[in-house]
Amino acid sequence: MNGFLRAAAVARKDLLMEWRGRQTITATGMVALLMILLLGFVLGSEPGRAAAVLWVALGFAAIVGIPRITQSEVEQQALETLLLYPGSREHLYWGKGAALLLMLSALLVALLLLLGVLFSVDVWTHGGALLGVGMLGIVGLSAIGTLLAALVLHVRGRELLMPLLLLPLALPVVLGCVRLTEAILAGTTSAPWLLVLVVFDLVYLLVCPILFEVVMDEA
Repeated sequence: MNGFLRAAAVARKDLLMEWRGRQTITATGMVALLMILLLGFVLGSEPGRAAAVLWVALGFAAIVGIPRITQSEVEQQALETLLLYPGSREHLYWGKGAALLLMLSALLVALLLLLGVLFSVDVWTHGGALLGVGMLGIVGLSAIGTLLAALVLHVRGRELLMPLLLLPLALPVVLGCVRLTEAILAGTTSAPWLLVLVVFDLVYLLVCPILFEVVMDEA
């Protein structure tokens, strides 16, 4: 089995498990919804605050959902079997990263629609640009999150450790997405932030798979 098929099989397995249990998407969806409502009440529902509210909500939802992408194998004592499967362990990274990317993408679409209603933002006119920036942000979050989920796999108190690791590493991605989303909604451009976002995505995509293999060797 080549690398692409192995990664696709891992992603399919994770998505099927999530579809049957719906625990991760339910938890992340509820956290994101509560964050949007809370920030909306505290900060107000002016359209200018929509970008920051969107990415803060998505970031906290990712913190809740990311540790679960490897937790199912630990709970079912299937991680050792998965690691013994022929092929590079980097393929596991790409498969789990793809599954996480699809789940966060579905959440992003739902949050954009909710944001359009609560903050009176015209998401339909700028839908393509918003989704493009959103996908760049989600690629970065998925790249970091897949590595960190493996890193804290056997750590006691991983629910507390995950935010401490993820938030500093994801800050350039989240900040870039906030600034680009603000620019799109205001009808302006922000090329420097787009460059920052693309560069950090590329760095994470190059470095994280290598580190994932190292972490899995110690698992």
